[in-house]
Amino acid sequence: MADVGGGRRGTTVDDRNGGFDGDERDCGRGVDHRERDRADADRRRWRSDRARRGVSTTLGYVLNLGVAAVLVTTLVFAAGTLVEDQRDRAVDTELRVVSERVAADLAAADRLARASDGGTVMYAVEAPASVSGTTYDVRVNESGDDELVFVADRSDVAVSVAYHAETPVNASTRSGGDLVVVYDADTDTLEVEDA
Repeated sequence: MADVGGGRRGTTVDDRNGGFDGDERDCGRGVDHRERDRADADRRRWRSDRARRGVSTTLGYVLNLGVAAVLVTTLVFAAGTLVEDQRDRAVDTELRVVSERVAADLAAADRLARASDGGTVMYAVEAPASVSGTTYDVRVNESGDDELVFVADRSDVAVSVAYHAETPVNASTRSGGDLVVVYDADTDTLEVEDA
């Protein structure tokens, strides 16, 4: 064995091993192998971190969509209830106005009937066919207590108003819209009819 590299390890010539000492080969392979293992471990860690980041991004996206869906649903229900309440209030307000006008016209028809001395009286009552987009019915003296009851069709709103008439008024139910109060001299009664 001859020393070629000045006594450094791994620089001796050995004919049996192809010119290098066996320590050099093992040491070189070991270093390369450890570096490869470290690099493989780093790659696995990097892939694992990336996969975890991918899962957390997907999970965050799904959670955000879920929260947004809950908020939108809550807002839709709240807005729907609010709109319905506002519509009911508008229907109630308009029915009160219409009912007062019809009650006043019915009282005016009663005064005309008493002043007619048995003549024919037909008194026109102008009323809208719907209030706030909702049709309604007029129940005239149904319970015999001299009362008009206005009932909205697509709502739970009902408005009652008393009218003052000395002449008896026959019970009837009419659809909303223009009406006519007719005096029947033979029976001495008033009848509310559709116009």
